[in-house]
Amino acid sequence: MLPDAYFDRFETPKYRSKNPVTRALIRRYVERLHGLFVQANPVTRVVEVGVGEGFLSGYLSEHFPEKSFTGLEPREEDLTALRDKFPRVDARIGSVYDLSVLEPPYDLVMCCQVLEHLPDVPRALEKLASLGAKHLLLTVPHEPFFMLSNLARLKNVSRFGNDEEHVNHWTKSGFEGLLKGRFQIEELVTSYPWLLALVKSS
Repeated sequence: MLPDAYFDRFETPKYRSKNPVTRALIRRYVERLHGLFVQANPVTRVVEVGVGEGFLSGYLSEHFPEKSFTGLEPREEDLTALRDKFPRVDARIGSVYDLSVLEPPYDLVMCCQVLEHLPDVPRALEKLASLGAKHLLLTVPHEPFFMLSNLARLKNVSRFGNDEEHVNHWTKSGFEGLLKGRFQIEELVTSYPWLLALVKSS
């Protein structure tokens, strides 16, 4: 279980929140992701595209010190925080649409809580697949439950619970439809209010 001290290492508001329900949901999400990570084995080289401050890759790098982790992120301030907190994660600046700074192939590509922000998701998925990994681990908000959760705590009420930066929204069946045809879905699971998918390149 993630201790409170781990959350307190980050500046991102959702991780800094002291709300016990928020932290319990994030803990369960990380546990589900951890399980899918193990399911993807054998894995030696991992890259997380959209790594942010390293909440996920940092956690995994501390639990799997024998594996190599790279994190790609467009915001230099997040990469500075990542380097300070998790020096084992090779931090590189770049975007999902330009992966030229990476050194494929990787065994596992992670892209978590990123796709909902992107104007061109098919192109992003094509770029992620180009990294040559056997498996990809993708997560997105599970709608409409994510927005309903925001409304329940009176967040983004004028936008019916939608985060301003979220331009894509998926139900479980909608996310499954997005992935089918591009990938072979091994697992598609929920961890309220998120969806997690482990897929293989087809």
